[in-house]
Amino acid sequence: MKANCDEPLEEIWAIRRQIAQEFDYDPSKEVAHYQRKQKQLGARIYRRAGESALASQALALRETPPKEE
Repeated sequence: MKANCDEPLEEIWAIRRQIAQEFDYDPSKEVAHYQRKQKQLGARIYRRAGESALASQALALRETPPKEE
């Protein structure tokens, strides 16, 4: 059972190793690659812990109550 749980992680790790190798294990080049990807996709690839919670709080503050008729 444990092997099935580890398969997705192994796949992710293999992809990350492949990308690292592609950019000569240079973190600056990898970050630039991910930034280009984000621009290309028009979306954030990675969010820091708690960032989405802060965004939803901000959205809640901007909401206006429905008008009563």
